Amino acid sequence: MKMEVKQDKAYQQALTCLTPLRAAQLAALEGQGIVEELRLRAGRPPAVKTAAGERALDLAAVTPQELRETLSRAARYSVHSYTESLKNGFVPLSGGHRLGLCGTVAAENGQVIGVRGLSSVNLRVARQIEGVGDEIAPWVGDGPPRSVLLLSPPGYGKTTLLREWVRLVSDKGYTVAVADERSEIAALSDGVPQFEVGRCTDVLEACGKKQAALMLLKTMSPALLAFDEITAPEDVEAVSLCAHCGTAVLASAHAEGVEDLAKRPLYRALLELHLFERAVVIGRKDGGRSYRMVRLEGGAC
Repeated sequence: MKMEVKQDKAYQQALTCLTPLRAAQLAALEGQGIVEELRLRAGRPPAVKTAAGERALDLAAVTPQELRETLSRAARYSVHSYTESLKNGFVPLSGGHRLGLCGTVAAENGQVIGVRGLSSVNLRVARQIEGVGDEIAPWVGDGPPRSVLLLSPPGYGKTTLLREWVRLVSDKGYTVAVADERSEIAALSDGVPQFEVGRCTDVLEACGKKQAALMLLKTMSPALLAFDEITAPEDVEAVSLCAHCGTAVLASAHAEGVEDLAKRPLYRALLELHLFERAVVIGRKDGGRSYRMVRLEGGAC
């Protein structure tokens, strides 16, 4: 007798942007509760990525037409409405999920305006992971929020950790502002966060970090301002604005640790602000996540 597959709500919600046939195939996948990404590459079978790595599925190969239809469904058949996010190679989905795009870049006057001739898409499944908050609560503490960097290579759960940190600080009564540039942290739907981000949290979505920092600092008086993934000089400028205003910052960056972070010019500029006193480094252990706190030299006191 065939065992019934345990359904995962976040995973099933993410599948709605796929073609009906592919969604039906993947809806029956075992172990869907640990799937972090679904990869669809033209000419190859779909693959799933978990904390243990990526594996191909025994399914029919993806076609170029399927990729085009997936993008159309993700954009609700109004691709032009997602011009700004397409410039950055993705489409935000309901529930905080995200569809990343690869193919031939379309440019206009030297500026990227989107991706055409799709070669692959990456469907990232967003979840509120239980238990993370309990592990990091001692580091968050009970006093006023302090500036912290969250570090790991891509795909290790920085956004999940950042979201839980925000929730813990917010539920202690401190005002938190979230610059949710890619609509992944809070995933607003009609203005209501679809993830738990705390009772004292204000969210500004779909806005660059520097502009978001200017707006939030002027209008929301946050004790903590949270950014996900510092990846450009403008993002460092956003953090600098907070430093000058005396607002604590919670931010994430791609690095294996503090030494790796300090090797990169962009992040050296970030560290030279002397705003961050601590970093949490995310690793992998026994197929799961591990967290360790590191003191940063020259950080704020």
